[in-house]
Amino acid sequence: VLSIQSHVVHGYVGNKSAVFPLQLLGVEVDAINAVHFSNHSAYPTVKGTVMDGDTLRDVVGGLDANNLIKHSHLLTGFVGSESVLRAIVDVL
Repeated sequence: VLSIQSHVVHGYVGNKSAVFPLQLLGVEVDAINAVHFSNHSAYPTVKGTVMDGDTLRDVVGGLDANNLIKHSHLLTGFVGSESVLRAIVDVL
């Protein structure tokens, strides 16, 4: 599974909540964090970074260059930017 979702330092959403349960079930998961936030957006303040589409293409390009693209499933969630959504379509 290739999981392209958010990541938070405090809390359990996005990749932080998806990867571990899948691994417990024996599923291999490669996680790309489309955002890296301090906490989820229900808090009054959220700090962090949002990946752009070119960075996603670059990360996936590194996986491809090393022959690591063998995923049978794609899991997405909150990605934070339109350019990342477009890049996800490109890498399908």
